[in-house]
Amino acid sequence: MERNILEYVRETKELLATSEILGAQTARAAALQEKLEDQSITVSVIGQFKRGKSCLVNALLGEDILPTGIVPITSAATKIRYGEPSCSVRFFNGVVKEVDEAELSHYINEQENPGNLLGVDCVDMTTLSDFLKDGLTFVDTPGIGSYHKNNTDAAYAFIKESDAVIFMLSVDSPINEIEIDILRNTKEYAAKFFFAVNKIDTIEGPDQAAYISYCRNLLCTLMGVDDVVLFPISAKEKTGLEELKTALNRDLRSKVREILEESARLKLKDIIANALSQIELYWKVLLMPPAQLRGSLSDLKTMLADVGEETKQTVHELEADRDIIIPGLEETLKVKLNEFKMQLSSGVTRIFGMDYHYELPTLKEGEESKGAYRLASELGREYLEETDALREDLDKTINDVLMYRNNDTVDVVNRIYTLNKMTRTLKRTARILQGVEEENPTPSTHPIKMTNLCP
Repeated sequence: MERNILEYVRETKELLATSEILGAQTARAAALQEKLEDQSITVSVIGQFKRGKSCLVNALLGEDILPTGIVPITSAATKIRYGEPSCSVRFFNGVVKEVDEAELSHYINEQENPGNLLGVDCVDMTTLSDFLKDGLTFVDTPGIGSYHKNNTDAAYAFIKESDAVIFMLSVDSPINEIEIDILRNTKEYAAKFFFAVNKIDTIEGPDQAAYISYCRNLLCTLMGVDDVVLFPISAKEKTGLEELKTALNRDLRSKVREILEESARLKLKDIIANALSQIELYWKVLLMPPAQLRGSLSDLKTMLADVGEETKQTVHELEADRDIIIPGLEETLKVKLNEFKMQLSSGVTRIFGMDYHYELPTLKEGEESKGAYRLASELGREYLEETDALREDLDKTINDVLMYRNNDTVDVVNRIYTLNKMTRTLKRTARILQGVEEENPTPSTHPIKMTNLCP
């Protein structure tokens, strides 16, 4: 492409931001823009469960920073960056909790946090390992394909953030359908692959050579290339690691721009595909039979009324303590406000089948605030006002975007025209990213007709 990929990311983000129904895609595009501007690269260790991913990360970093064990352990992704040693757990509701490394297994161990009941989004760690200097982020992902489906879902979610991947295989078994599916999925987002074959110390001689040859031939077919480099290693015995580390250091530092730009191209394609799918869902809602649409809007009002009553009950309980100060109450209500937004998002998805995105502010657990000396009743009233405003805004926004009972013909036509123009622009950008359309085609002489304003 003649134009810089950053320009396409920035323009796509600005375009998506003009629509109320594309908040999630706008946030992804903004994060992608920030990554390109910072030139920060994310390397994920990905593979089926019990391939030794956590053990490999420890070996590469030169310290036992992650817990390992006999049973499938990792249930939440762990991001590791360079910096003074620290460890924090990020929850889905926006709360960030500082923890000691000794406590880590309580949050990312499947046995201690079964099914991720604690709602852990990810773990953020920093360490002074030289391997992570110059903006490198390592991600240890949950194993895919175990009995624990939430682990697989978490791993696939972080695959989308990967710029480069260490794909873990093991001599325990030949490459299977699960690993083939992982690889095909990861190819849609990551620009660089390193293939590590673990537990190589358990076989030797002809068996080892035969297994390596089998893996190489199959991976060439799956990747559509003539050759791939495999790194036979033993993460446990720490053998074969120097060759892998040399390749990682060489490629991840000398080819940062190349890797990031290709990764951004792949991710922007996915963002656009998701935006177009969301627009398609939106059209389906618009084209609902009137009776069905009225029913869905009625369900929305019922949902908003129900969550409103729950909020009032919370505030009513606080009124009983109106004359006292409750330490930490403001922080508690901020968490509840984030959870309230999550509840609204879930309700819109359930009723209309569309995403509705809220940015959840980060809330550091234990951080003092101005609310430390405020009465419970005062904080309760503020919480009620904020939740009421969110309910009213969502009700108005949904009615606006669905153009329900909108008698302003100009407004309706403008909304449809703008959405169709956005769709055409997104599709054209996707074709350019795929290399099937020129960046500067000859302008069309055909005017836009009103009959083209429908999906």
